[in-house]
Amino acid sequence: MKKILIGVVLAGVLFSYAKADTTSDAVAKAVAYLKTQGNEATKTMALVATGETVDVSYLKSFTGTTAIEYAKPIMAIVAAGENPSTYPAQDFVAKLKSFTDSTQLGSASQVNDDIWGILALSAAGVQSSDSVIQNSKAFILANQNADGGWAWNTGGTSDTNDTAVAIMVLLETGIARSEGAIQKAIAYLKGAQNTDGGFPYDPVSPFGTDSDGNSDAWVIMAINKLGENSTSWTKNGPPAGEASNNPVGHLLSLQDSDGGFWWMQPPADFNNKGATADAVIALSGKSFPVASSGGGNSSDSTVFYRIVGSSGEICKGGVKAATAMEVVVLAASDCAYTYEIKDFSFGKFLSRINNDASEGLKGWLYRVDGVLPNVGAADFALSGGEYVLWYYGESDDPPPALGDVSDSVDLAVEIVPSGSGGGGTPDIAFTVSSSSVNFGKLVPGSSAMGQVTLKNEGQKNLNLQAEITGNAVFNFLKIESVIWNLFETLLSAGAQKNVGLQLSLPSGFNSFGQRQGTLIFWGTAQ
Repeated sequence: MKKILIGVVLAGVLFSYAKADTTSDAVAKAVAYLKTQGNEATKTMALVATGETVDVSYLKSFTGTTAIEYAKPIMAIVAAGENPSTYPAQDFVAKLKSFTDSTQLGSASQVNDDIWGILALSAAGVQSSDSVIQNSKAFILANQNADGGWAWNTGGTSDTNDTAVAIMVLLETGIARSEGAIQKAIAYLKGAQNTDGGFPYDPVSPFGTDSDGNSDAWVIMAINKLGENSTSWTKNGPPAGEASNNPVGHLLSLQDSDGGFWWMQPPADFNNKGATADAVIALSGKSFPVASSGGGNSSDSTVFYRIVGSSGEICKGGVKAATAMEVVVLAASDCAYTYEIKDFSFGKFLSRINNDASEGLKGWLYRVDGVLPNVGAADFALSGGEYVLWYYGESDDPPPALGDVSDSVDLAVEIVPSGSGGGGTPDIAFTVSSSSVNFGKLVPGSSAMGQVTLKNEGQKNLNLQAEITGNAVFNFLKIESVIWNLFETLLSAGAQKNVGLQLSLPSGFNSFGQRQGTLIFWGTAQ
């Protein structure tokens, strides 16, 4: 079970797109191609997604006549680090909001202007609770088709492009991945996938159902937003002569020698390389909005978890979950356990995982960053970076330990804004060489390294695992290149091992100051 789980989580963390070197080379060539093209908003976001510095002065004097025309310029301005309310000649956010009515944003016959409008407002820092966003979200949900997809207009036939972006929007507004609307949309996309691994615009169109680059890219962005690996979205077996039947493989097959991405394999009617910017965003592991001023849920929302039953550990890893309860729902697909959640007048209640059911004083408890919350798990919102522990026991039971013996290392870091600066050998025993590791000063988007030496001073082999206490920033710590709660190593009796530590801050991290924590290594006798 543990080996399977570790493999799944690492695939998500590394996000290799099957061939990391091939993909990174493809993105580099595409960026070079984009730099030869004229300025437009999606190109700007694509360059930002790859770490390029951009100039958005071309948008200062932009004017539009519809809501959807303002959406991508707003997102591009935010991606460039500017404020769309003050940077251009007019307040773009206010202008976008001026197209709203009491029920939705833009034209009442269109859904796509609500979709892109929410993305733009969220990128600009407008809170998800804002009435414009809430009304448009309700409008989008009300216009989901019976097949699970969305069309660009009300009453239209579903297409993969609008469905993929609708998934990004709903996740951005805080709707859980496990909710029915998103699950139905995922099912629609998977049903639309072609045998070559790519996606058509409309899988039932009488005008053609060939896979195309824009559709591939937008679906990959939705998969990125879901926290999944696009290379795992395969369809049947690879067609003869093709190396891969997933959306990334098909998208890469559309790249020309000059770096641009064709809409379809030449020759094709109306063909061009307009898919390039979308392809760069998708292959860079990004989604819309590429950057945010903090209004929605654009930052990395991965949370780390461990689930422990009466007989020991059931599951551990990382998922993109909106609530503590959703951790249980999403982790089940990785670890193949069964669970039951009941609805009561006071809210949702986790009543069972596998054979451990609530009975008498015993039940399922959860802690977030070591703290036992005073709200139900379905109401405990997660923003990303938290460590969620679910365990079976009584309310006054301490959280479960990871092993028989332990030793610890104190951790310290200062986060600063960018631009700052005995009588015999015991059976079971081990030590950690350093009592503390200080990662110094870190700015968001950077990382620092450290090292400790683990030494087994006992007579029995030890299986070592790790645990973090203290400030939640240390939940981003990696041990030997894997997230700390996935670390596991066997240390033979009398042996020692140098272990590398890496603390990496997400680029959107905005909590500054000195932080302390403790890294605990637990050893279980083998």
